[in-house]
Amino acid sequence: MPRVAIIGAGPSGLVTAKTLLQDHPDFSPVIFDHQHQVGGLWNVCPDPNQPVTLDPRMPTNLSRFTVAFSDLDWESVLDEVPIFPRAKQVAQYLSCYAKRYVPNEILRLGCKVVATERKADDGVKWNVQWLQDFGTPTERLCSENFDFLVIASGFFAEKHVPSIPGLAEFSDHVIHSSTLHQRRDNLSHALGHDDTQGTTLVIGGSMSGVEAASAAALGQSSSALSTHTREIPTVQNKVHHIHSRPFWALPTYLPHGPEETPSFQPLDLAMYDLSRRPAGPIEYALGPIPEEKVAKTNGYFQGLLGDEYKAYAHISTGQTMIQPPWVAIGNDYAGFVRAGAIQASMGRVLSVHPDTRLASVRYVEPNGDIKTIDNVGTIIMATGFTPFKALSLLPGSVLSKLEYCETDPFSPLILDKGGTVHSEIPDIGFVGFYRGPYWGIMEMQARFLGHLWSGTEPVYTEEQKTGLRRIRAADPDLARGQFPMGDYVGLMETFAKELGIRRSVLDGDRSGPVIPARYRDTSTGQGRGMASENEATRTLGALRDALHGAAARTGAASAIFRALHGKWKSLHTSGIDETACEVVFYPRYPTSPAYDREYVVETGVCVTGRAWGKTFSIMRLAETPSRATSIEMWSVSLADGFEADCISERWSLTPLRRELNGESTSGGYVISAESVGPSGGTLLYTFHFKGVSISTWECVELDGSTGHTSELDGPKYRSRTLYER
Repeated sequence: MPRVAIIGAGPSGLVTAKTLLQDHPDFSPVIFDHQHQVGGLWNVCPDPNQPVTLDPRMPTNLSRFTVAFSDLDWESVLDEVPIFPRAKQVAQYLSCYAKRYVPNEILRLGCKVVATERKADDGVKWNVQWLQDFGTPTERLCSENFDFLVIASGFFAEKHVPSIPGLAEFSDHVIHSSTLHQRRDNLSHALGHDDTQGTTLVIGGSMSGVEAASAAALGQSSSALSTHTREIPTVQNKVHHIHSRPFWALPTYLPHGPEETPSFQPLDLAMYDLSRRPAGPIEYALGPIPEEKVAKTNGYFQGLLGDEYKAYAHISTGQTMIQPPWVAIGNDYAGFVRAGAIQASMGRVLSVHPDTRLASVRYVEPNGDIKTIDNVGTIIMATGFTPFKALSLLPGSVLSKLEYCETDPFSPLILDKGGTVHSEIPDIGFVGFYRGPYWGIMEMQARFLGHLWSGTEPVYTEEQKTGLRRIRAADPDLARGQFPMGDYVGLMETFAKELGIRRSVLDGDRSGPVIPARYRDTSTGQGRGMASENEATRTLGALRDALHGAAARTGAASAIFRALHGKWKSLHTSGIDETACEVVFYPRYPTSPAYDREYVVETGVCVTGRAWGKTFSIMRLAETPSRATSIEMWSVSLADGFEADCISERWSLTPLRRELNGESTSGGYVISAESVGPSGGTLLYTFHFKGVSISTWECVELDGSTGHTSELDGPKYRSRTLYER
């Protein structure tokens, strides 16, 4: 029975072991991991010897339908499943997956692999050396031979901190973005709003840069709103974000769907819809990105998000429009940029110049101009990770055949078949070992290895290796995308075609998002199992509900809440009286565990241009399925500060629509909400969207004698308030 050593007990390692056990039972897999629990990067259980990389409270960037395997539905793990599970819930999912599919006897946890050796004397054998009981007094070196080796330890093996002159001298004030969550409880103090803290500088683009800048700005905002007085500081320290590439900051919900019935859907369900692909066979695109593709991508995002949102969420310059744009995901980033809490600059940091506890930082802009940022109190390095440490386990002769490049963290290896193998050394496989891995791709890679090593996979081709070589040789600034294998839809479809997997049909053969549950391998024992089929069926049922059912309103609530961030001008009309106001939505950490997001809402009432007074309230959003269809308003307690007292409104939302009272909204969207106001009257809210931004909105309080209706021109109303930026 061929033995397979799998390094890594994260999602890649677990799905590889499960696939071999279920689909190819002639193999005997063993999983090694230095941690004492499964989960890999997602293992967020406290362990003083193994600090976690992810914040347990952090939601996934992609929805539950993409962050999952085909044969385990999220509802088999959690009673109540959020659309975007948190990291600690992903850890629960992987633990459940392991208990169901991976026997304990093949798990060697607490075993740190330190070296491997490929022996070809009497048939190929891999000698794996590891430290048993790693990190304990009984730690000892062990070794064993295997027939095959799988690297499933993840691409993000080691923090990357670039060499910047002066950075080491300021090290006491430097934080890597991966550890920022460990300081959240002290973040408000460390990155506080008083004059002594200085500017917080975030260095780095992509996902981690946007996340770190948003986290720092939220920490500062929460600090400003934690005082015991009802005074919001007029001056707060900014977060300065320096990044070297143009990027789009996407919210987690995007408008998508049929022209007559659009909805706000999780961004992955919108972006990975098969209907977005051109007619003809769906093929995997790999290689340098041409300028026309860059223009097409920018056009898609601009049309989807809208011009108003673009002004704050597309960070670019005229000289860089031909660069492939990167994508970051964050609900708060654009709002903080609009509010001035985050200042974004394109450039590369040249040097750090410490002076007592503050520093000045010099950077060069794309046009060559050199700028200086003074009074920097904290530097957050959002500069990512490198894969080289994970590859150091392999002998030099093997790395040479894999075309290893120790200076290219973007594409360190040249592999074929979706980043899985190299034809010159087919007894080593890679699963999930690329920048930006998807769970569906991990599952496909594991299936491919099972077919290959069972002798049922056709011969290799050079096509994908050639594409990767072209990427490696291309200009990293002008021809490289964010991810070397970023064509998720094309890669899933290509794997499915080569493995003989038929995609499940949703509304039509060429429609609906690409998710793992649509690609069950029915040619093997696992795919034919009734339990596996039931899991996939449940997932597809939940997907249909998310796209068309009541769950689609979750996206509407999130979209409204996100888009209210910042300052609004309002005009309140009641009878013949008009009052001008200014309303500001300040985000802060939720003050109750029952909610996921929260604003302090400040309303400043002005009469004939003079400030008359301010009132405060709390707006809350719970993103759990049972509560996320409503937004709540709370009154503020009589005590000092901004403590929520009792609920005053609960908004009930209507589905997204493109027209209001039969009139076109010029490509925009409208969402309405209804609530009972503090005085008992019916409140009707109408939000006019352009892309993902609210352009204007209004609140009408109906006269109680008119009854329950939403026709604004019919019944009388007590008051109407119009809001605009």
